[in-house]
Amino acid sequence: MLYSTYSETNRKAGICPIHRVKMRMLMENQLKICAPAKINLFLEVTGRRADGYHLLDTVMQTVGLCDELTLDYRPEGEGIRLTCQKKYIPTDETNVAYRAAELFLRQANRKGGLDLHLEKHIPVAAGLGGGSADAAAVFLGLNRMFNDPFSPEELCALGTELGADIPFCIRKGCVRATGIGEVFEESTPLSDLIPVIAIGSKGSSTPAAYKALDSIGYCGSESALPLCRALSQGDRREICRLLFNAFEEVIFPQNSDAEFLKKELLRLGAWGALMSGSGASVYGLFPGLPQARRACASLRKQGFFSVVAPAQS
Repeated sequence: MLYSTYSETNRKAGICPIHRVKMRMLMENQLKICAPAKINLFLEVTGRRADGYHLLDTVMQTVGLCDELTLDYRPEGEGIRLTCQKKYIPTDETNVAYRAAELFLRQANRKGGLDLHLEKHIPVAAGLGGGSADAAAVFLGLNRMFNDPFSPEELCALGTELGADIPFCIRKGCVRATGIGEVFEESTPLSDLIPVIAIGSKGSSTPAAYKALDSIGYCGSESALPLCRALSQGDRREICRLLFNAFEEVIFPQNSDAEFLKKELLRLGAWGALMSGSGASVYGLFPGLPQARRACASLRKQGFFSVVAPAQS
């Protein structure tokens, strides 16, 4: 791996590395950067605005499952070229990382060409924010390459133009977000609990998940405040008890793998388990690395994608 010492034993066990160096310049106009996934520790949908955007109360935590991007700026070139080792990933303007590069270069008034290579490790349609993480990494990488023309707040404002999760992926850590996901309040990061992420064979569409909630007239009133309080106190049992995701109500009936994985993670010793985002990934929080590794191995033997993904600040 690029960013940390990562043994073959850990790779085979599905343990994501702790990325101590998250961005590295390779030469004057080239750098590599990691794009970490997120999990939702809490996700309530509290309403819908007149413009169709949904109002949220959510707590998001960065974890160690990461994509990797190489950015290669060509001062005398032109156009954006995106490549990826996964053939099913779009490499044109439908990819949000491509659009992030376009937006940044336009706002920074930078000419020239840009080559992006994406090493995709975060599963798609999983509620882990992989696309948003990639876009955030492009913003951060280009900002570093061009000597920080934009402040973090300005980068977040750019990110909001492309997706509600992108500002969080720029900030990282643990954050409570309200509004449509753009109003942030810092929260104490998850600690002393190890997430194990698992995914079945069926993905989940975020627009379809919101449509399903709308169809039942869902308007929740649960608050993330008690969970944030438990995080600040380091009360591991209370944190696990307060995990909540409104989307489970509409996703589980149509995705048996997601519902099974939540039950299976609890059976394997997780103190708490929850679907992330609009699905279809599910994670369990384990009290230690040995328990997390055993659970991950068991799920892999059953044919599921599974990784141990420690929280990152």
